[in-house]
Amino acid sequence: MTADTNSISISTARDSDIPQLAELNLQLMEDERHPYMLPLEDLRARMTRWVASEYHVLVFRNGGRICGYAAWRPEERGTYLRHFFICRDQRRQGLGRTIVDRLRRDHFPKDQPLQLEAAIWNTDVIAFWRALGFKDFSLTLEMKPEEAVT
Repeated sequence: MTADTNSISISTARDSDIPQLAELNLQLMEDERHPYMLPLEDLRARMTRWVASEYHVLVFRNGGRICGYAAWRPEERGTYLRHFFICRDQRRQGLGRTIVDRLRRDHFPKDQPLQLEAAIWNTDVIAFWRALGFKDFSLTLEMKPEEAVT
């Protein structure tokens, strides 16, 4: 099944979108098996900050229904895509690819590299980004306090 690209719209998030964006952020964290889950109340507060000033937050709609969102900002090394999420029931229809193409064409600076992070264990999302032409750039390493070698 493929997306009807004419029915997809991208708009700047409004305050009224924040509760649903926080819910989608929670789903994103669940899907990526995030090791530092946040409660919905904290996600609402964070999304409120992001929408107000910290990020460009965009809402995707397919036929008028929210189908995902993105949060990005320009940084010194390029455009940093902090979040990209397509609703679970609307995946594998070409929406992600179509929306990334539109973001690159209409929203992201054209003279900067586009960078994002993916959890190393999230092989499906890594495969998605590689299929769009993204290349491995860096590896972030972490040691939790209880794992420190003394």
